[in-house]
Amino acid sequence: MRPRAAARLYHVASRAWLTAAGLTLLLPDRDRLGIWLPLHLTLAGAVSVAISGSMQGFASALTATPAPPVWTVIAQWTLVNAGVALIGFGYPSGHPALLAFGGACFLFGMAVLAWMVARAWRRGLNRRHALPMAMYGCALLSILTGGTLGALIGGGAVHDPALWIALRHAHMTVNVLGWVSLTISGTLVTLLPTVLRIRMPTWHGGATALFLVGGVAMIAGGLGLSSAPVAAVGGVAYALGALGLVWMVGRAITSPRRWPVPVSAKHLVLAVCWFAFGAIALSVALVRGVASFDAFRELYLVAFVGGWIVQTLLGAWLYLLPMARPGHPDERRRLLSAIEFGGLLQVGALDGGLVLMALRAGGLAPEALGAVGTGLALGGAALALAKAWAFPLLARAPVLSERQLGVWGG
Repeated sequence: MRPRAAARLYHVASRAWLTAAGLTLLLPDRDRLGIWLPLHLTLAGAVSVAISGSMQGFASALTATPAPPVWTVIAQWTLVNAGVALIGFGYPSGHPALLAFGGACFLFGMAVLAWMVARAWRRGLNRRHALPMAMYGCALLSILTGGTLGALIGGGAVHDPALWIALRHAHMTVNVLGWVSLTISGTLVTLLPTVLRIRMPTWHGGATALFLVGGVAMIAGGLGLSSAPVAAVGGVAYALGALGLVWMVGRAITSPRRWPVPVSAKHLVLAVCWFAFGAIALSVALVRGVASFDAFRELYLVAFVGGWIVQTLLGAWLYLLPMARPGHPDERRRLLSAIEFGGLLQVGALDGGLVLMALRAGGLAPEALGAVGTGLALGGAALALAKAWAFPLLARAPVLSERQLGVWGG
């Protein structure tokens, strides 16, 4: 299967999961288990499916190896999507057998992805990109660990309430701060300069990766074992790693460039800002004690899930989706220019809404203002998602301005 065909296969499924996650917000609270179902469809569905497809492509490109066999791509896509669907139905409906089978499918899908990445590195002709490949490996180890913990706490194997809560904290940590965040961090090293159309800046990537990987391991271990000192040290290390990523982004956006910053890059840069904010706030919460982690949950979701993960997914789509379509370079530039339509409104609504939500989560704004922020953030994300679906139609409409066309030289 050609890389662009595989990318389209995964991105269609990923967009469908994120759309479904938004629609589940219309369900009664009891049917979606509060925020659990939208969160599951976003992280396990939209984000993990998108990562599964993109990681294959990036691993092959970074190592200069051919694409993996077609049967492995189809098997991995099927296993991961089936696992997401079965877990999403089995847990809210109280069917432990479906939940267990879905968890097994998801884990097997991630194991296939790990084999693909290992195969690319083993056969690779290019060894210059060891850092992102190492971060991909650590991210895959995180999701295999997180999936196992999820099966234990979701399948009823853990009966002690205190242990159940501790393992849930560790599960959330390795999934959000490990699997997703390590993958994004390793990918941004090459993706952000590509979107900005600049050379990759030099930076201390090895130290950043060590802080991030070591930090997430210590946070998860400390929370899982209810060890406040271990979790606190891990939180500080993770924050240092996030600041290292900020340093890379700073070097990138201050590098000389010929073209304006596209909306995709704006989302990616702001996402890193949210990541650094969330990591610093998390380190403060963990230094105060493991018990304060529960009080940090709302801000955790705003910063890491909304500001960092979902925003990165949307920003990456707004570049990768047009680039995955075949056609003449002029046609592709027109598609990329269509993404710029309404870009400032989209970024402003999403990040402005997230700021209001963060203030509400921190107790610095009334609940009504937080509700306004939620509406703004959902509106900005919905606009970006709508363009991710409809950008080919938008490119044919006579609505693009000279400024939007000029961003990509159209």
